[in-house]
Amino acid sequence: MKGETTYYLANITKVKSVDDLMSNNRLYTYALAAYGLDSATEDKDLIKSVLQGGVRDPESVANKQTNKAYAGLASAFNFEQYGENATTYVQAQQPTVDMYMRQTLEEDAGKTNEGVRLALYFQRKAPDITS
Repeated sequence: MKGETTYYLANITKVKSVDDLMSNNRLYTYALAAYGLDSATEDKDLIKSVLQGGVRDPESVANKQTNKAYAGLASAFNFEQYGENATTYVQAQQPTVDMYMRQTLEEDAGKTNEGVRLALYFQRKAPDITS
């Protein structure tokens, strides 16, 4: 986990486009994992559309998905709004690392104790519950 995070932080600002991100498997896998998405099972065309479309338009691909992780990903890597500078903004850096660490903690804890995984998941999701 530490090695992947070090690699991510050292290289993410070199990414200048959606294609750059998607062509670097380590960065792509890390970014998706941070938002609870699995690079092995996600449709690459969908992810590309999500990343290219951003979140400013309520009708964007990311905003139309029921899984809000897509909008989170598009917001963090906002190529639609910031172009080649998207990965130089803070959201693509430390907040993504924090989310990756949290996601990994949940998954690792769940391997030994499902109750702990669910508690961590609830703790992360509870602030967003409105009813």
